Amino acid sequence: MFANDASAGALLPLRLAHVAVRCPSLARQSITLAVSAARSGKDVRLYLRLCEVANHLGLPDVGAADQEWATKQEEANRRELSRLEGELRGYKNNLIRESIRMGQEDLATHHLLTGGPPPDPTNPSTNNAGYNAAYQAFGKMRDYCTTPTHMASMTLRLVYTLLLQSASAQGVGASAAMPLSSILANASRLRSVGVKEEEQNKLLPIGWAATGIAQLALGHYRDAATAFCAVSFDYHTLGPIHGTDFGRSVASAHDIAVYGGLCALATLDRTTLVNTILGGPFRAFLELEPHMRKAISLYTTAKYQACLSLLRHYYSDWSLDVFLGASIASVPGRSHVDRLLARIREKSITAYFSSFSEVSLASLATTFPPASSSPTVMEDEVLSMIQSGTLGARLDVVNGVLVAPRQEIRSSTHAAAQATAEEVERTLLLRLHKVNMSLAGLEVPRPKGSAGGAWDGGMMVGNGAY
Repeated sequence: MFANDASAGALLPLRLAHVAVRCPSLARQSITLAVSAARSGKDVRLYLRLCEVANHLGLPDVGAADQEWATKQEEANRRELSRLEGELRGYKNNLIRESIRMGQEDLATHHLLTGGPPPDPTNPSTNNAGYNAAYQAFGKMRDYCTTPTHMASMTLRLVYTLLLQSASAQGVGASAAMPLSSILANASRLRSVGVKEEEQNKLLPIGWAATGIAQLALGHYRDAATAFCAVSFDYHTLGPIHGTDFGRSVASAHDIAVYGGLCALATLDRTTLVNTILGGPFRAFLELEPHMRKAISLYTTAKYQACLSLLRHYYSDWSLDVFLGASIASVPGRSHVDRLLARIREKSITAYFSSFSEVSLASLATTFPPASSSPTVMEDEVLSMIQSGTLGARLDVVNGVLVAPRQEIRSSTHAAAQATAEEVERTLLLRLHKVNMSLAGLEVPRPKGSAGGAWDGGMMVGNGAY
């Protein structure tokens, strides 16, 4: 099937390479499997790139590239490409739309499995290279799609290709903003492609899952949480749709539970977590990952230390995920899981402090143990939160105390009472003005049968007088 071949040829080796780079203890095993998986496919440049990664990790025996295989495979890829392009030209000469669509699909699939043509050194600005060639080839099917099902199949392949393109770009530290933005657009089309209701119900979860992954990769965690929460639990039993098994090749139901749980815990308030996450349809996903459900439950019951401790316990596993563990371009050395856990920690500190008028930094460090043993690390963290506006407090550095801002209840009550009195006075003056106009005969009589007007701010709106 399309999904299995593409997954084995591209995303699986990228996942294994990510594990090898992030986890030294699993480096040899992971990169060996990655090189083996790449060699079993047709993408020669991916194979050579993984060999370079192995050499960079200090594993020259694994990184010794088989140049003979690479040359033969490149030649086979060129012959296959020439054959597919010839067949497509023949279909276009015969003007048979269905044959052209299928020929274009075969050509795009070939580009996807082989990694597309190499960049043109004479014209480096060209976009028709790598996975982008597969994306453009799939996009050309649009002119020959005659049914909504054809459009759904094409859009699903576009989404999958863009996910591979973004994962590949992030793996080499390049920006993936353009493919991620395109994922959002195509996932939106996938959710409203116009197929029959039964087929649409299968595409909806994939569309929301792809949207959530793209928003997560872009750092829009609240939007990602909303998208993941919209994924129906039927997602875990979908299987292959139009030849693409999204749950196996991109993100399983367990992944959706972790992605959605972390994004929700980092961005949503306590009430929403209780009602929407723990008490809504998304709870079915959380049952697949009990530790994620427990972490959210601990946060909602104000057991912040236990919540953060549980999240830190699974941090290593989540860092090895190709999407969660991807580095953030704007913050070198930090991944999305780092930023999410940092936001959850900031939320916990803010919620904990909201119950006190003042808290000592020593007590705060005991409740929320800092990552470093430096004596000023807690002070620096709190000061950073205050400067960013995350924490509304004042820091008494001399006494080592965090002080809540004093609330002048009396002055705020007086201000509210004065504003109410001014509004009442204005309303009474307007009503008195209307009475005086009536007594002076300045109102224009309303024609018979006309619609009545409404009094607003001292004048008639409609067919009245002013």
